[in-house]
Formats: sequence, structure tokens, C-alpha cells
Amino acid sequence: MKLGLMQPPKKYKFLQEHVFEGTWPFSRLKPPFNVFLLLLIYFILGLTLYFVYKIPFIYLFAGVCGAFGLFLWTISIFKYAKKLRNVEIERLNSVTKKFHVEFLEYLFHPSSIVISIFVFLVVLTYFFSSTSFGLNNILSYIQNELSLNSLPPLLIFFIFLMTFDVCYRLGLSIFIIFIQLRRDFILARYLKNPLLKPHFSATDIRSLENSDIVHFLAIASGFTLIPLGFLDPFLLFMLLAYVLFSFLLSIMNIIYLRILYVRAIPDGLLTLIRNSNFAQIGTISLSSSNKIPHVTPTLFIFDGRDFFISTSLSSKKVRNLHKRNKITLFIDSKEKKDITQSFGVQIMGRSKIYGHDSKTGLFFGLLFSPILIRVFMLFLRKYPNYINYYRRYHEKIPRAWQALPIVSRTIIKIVPKQFFYWKASRTNQVRF
Repeated sequence: MKLGLMQPPKKYKFLQEHVFEGTWPFSRLKPPFNVFLLLLIYFILGLTLYFVYKIPFIYLFAGVCGAFGLFLWTISIFKYAKKLRNVEIERLNSVTKKFHVEFLEYLFHPSSIVISIFVFLVVLTYFFSSTSFGLNNILSYIQNELSLNSLPPLLIFFIFLMTFDVCYRLGLSIFIIFIQLRRDFILARYLKNPLLKPHFSATDIRSLENSDIVHFLAIASGFTLIPLGFLDPFLLFMLLAYVLFSFLLSIMNIIYLRILYVRAIPDGLLTLIRNSNFAQIGTISLSSSNKIPHVTPTLFIFDGRDFFISTSLSSKKVRNLHKRNKITLFIDSKEKKDITQSFGVQIMGRSKIYGHDSKTGLFFGLLFSPILIRVFMLFLRKYPNYINYYRRYHEKIPRAWQALPIVSRTIIKIVPKQFFYWKASRTNQVRF
């Protein structure tokens, strides 16, 4: 399977980043301050035109929303580019290095501007040909609304500048989504190849997903552009169609990456995790009198991405994790007849407590209720007898052990970072 030619590492940047770095006064500032400056310029220019030409308030409102949307998108896209650039390409093996560099070469290619220019030309054509308001075009309608013989050059420049800025971002986001989907399909082919799959770790796939979520937030900022469509029904329809289309595509991309994340986990390890009911959990005690590891047995579930355990709010592990979120989970399969066939996995990662006491528990319970409900259903599916026992003998069980969310129990999520997978005397370290 051809991976493409290896390219030397370089500073990948979007076209807008090059423009900011090469244009004064933006070149004098670093992100996000140069983006704040752009927003300030738009506001000052827009307010000046509003007061000088007595523009109707609806135009000012649409312009403010548009400028704010451009600001949010630019902040997000710069952060997205930074996360991708922060990947230490040199630490990757030769296969994943080629895969990642090829993705960056396509993503940051200057040809992305082609889609943006196409969108701009379509919108510009519509501006000069639309008859939605019974006049020659939208520009004629604006001129008539302002009671002017002709539109001032500064106002035309501002309209075209805002239009191009919006179209550039719309075009670039669509380009990014398709490059992401192309990357995912290639990754799926590699994971099906027994020779190539071991080169890809679930950790790298999760990093790609975290980066794509940042771009998803940039797309979400497109909803602030909707007021621009209030000026024309067709523009409103097109903006809504674009936002929904890109929104759904981006969600599909993130979901697909989560599926590939599971596929990247070694088959034997995945079978062990899914078939095991018990694990040992280790935390770090930071008290002055007891600086030793703390290990306890626990039930757990794995949702294909993260591990979850349920524990008492008053447990020592909760107190330890509240001070330091480092955690280790150990799962093994004990072969009584032949101990040389025993195997297990030691998972190291970071934890997240959904409410560490009754006060914050209520807040977290409301904020993360969909997650908590899903985790409860997974526990119920895996340990039905355990859950039913706690329900039946609820009053006879000590308060700390009662299955009462927020009141006595809490959920701890374990985000895996790496693990040691061993079988008999052979040990492998795998980046999860």
C-alpha cells in the first residue's frame, strides 16, 4: 500500500496566517491579539459607516454578528493549526510519519483558496443579479434604503471586504472537512492491513480527534453569521444550508475517528478488557504521613474510548485523585491450569471526577447528566446482578456504599495515555 513520499518537517500554515504575519500592523502582534485587532478594525469601520451614512440598525446588527463570527472562526482555526503543528513528527515511526506529513501537506496546501474564491464569485454574482426585492440587485436595494444616488466607495469596499472574509472562511472550512474525511478513509485502509496496523496507536488517533473538535468549534461559530442572511431570504437559506451541512459532516468525521480509535487497539487487548469484570486501581497518596501507592479492587466499564469506575465519595482514591489526577488501572486474566498463559494490561492515564463532594456533585450531575446516564446504562448491562443487589438491599448497606449518585457515589473517568500489555514473560509498551 503506497504511503506517499516523505517530506521534511516544515512550518505548516494556512494562507490567512501568512497574511497576518506579512501585513502591518497584524505582523507586530501574536495570536490572539492580531485577531482582536482585526475585530476592532471591523467594529470601528462599521460604526463609522453607520453614523456617517445613517445606515439602518438591521445592517449594523448583521455586521456586528458577522464580525464576531469571523473573530471566533479565526481564533479557532489558528488554534487548530497550532495543535497540528505541535505534533512531534520526529518521534513517530516511519509509517505514521509519512501518513501525518501527507495529511499536513494536503491540509495546508495553498489550493484551498480556490474553493473560497469560487464561493466569493457565486455570492458576488448573486449580489449583482438578485431581484429578491423588486430592484435590479441587492446593492441597488441598499442604495435605495440609504436614499443615496450611489453607494459610497468606502461602503462598497467594506461590503466586499466582509463578503470575501466570510467566503474565505466558509470555503476553507469545507476544504478542511473533506481533507479530514480523506485522511480518515486512508487511515481505515491502513488499520485493515495487518502489517500497517501495529504502526498506528490509538493515542495518535485521539490527538487527531481533539484537533478536529477545535475545527468543529470554528464551524459552530458559523451560527453567528445567520443574521447576515436576514438581509435576503436566499442568502439566509444558503447560510443555513452551509452551516448544517458542514456541521453534520464534521460530526460524522469525529464519530468515524472514534470508531477508528477502537480499531487501533490490539485485538487481544480489546478482548481482555471487554471480557474482564474486575481490575485493580492505583492512585498516589500525597498526605505527609502516608506517601505510598494506594491500590484497591474495582469494577469497571470501557466504552471503547475511556474507562469508568464507580466509587464512594468518601473513598481515599477520590481524595488522592482530587490532589493529583494520575491513575493506573491493572486488568489481568489468571490461568489456573497454566500460569505461563496468563496475560494482562497496565493502563496509565489521567482521571476526571464528576463531582468530588455533595456540593459540586449536584452541579456536575446536571452538567454531565447525559454522560452519567450512559455510564449507568453500561454498568447495568455489564453488572446487572450487582446493580439489582444494591437496589434490593439498599437500606442494609452502609451509606458510603449505597448506589446513590451525587449523595454517596461518584463516577471517575480514566482517560488512557499508555499501557503495558504482557503475556507470560513477554512485555510490550503500547501508546494507547
